[in-house]
Amino acid sequence: VGVVGDVRSYGETAVLRAVSSLAAMTAEWVHLPYELLEVVSRRICNEVPDISRVVLDITGKPPATIEWE
Repeated sequence: VGVVGDVRSYGETAVLRAVSSLAAMTAEWVHLPYELLEVVSRRICNEVPDISRVVLDITGKPPATIEWE
């Protein structure tokens, strides 16, 4: 749930996942600057229809996979 103007918005969620890996067997999440995350989040919410929330996945591999599932 988000807010567009003064009205509730029931849009979708976009997930950002930035990882670094040498051989794809393991991966560490990449630390992104807050300023970059703020700009990316704002642009996605403003420019992509039906997106009302952006989240950052900081789970490493393992236990997660590199691809979002």
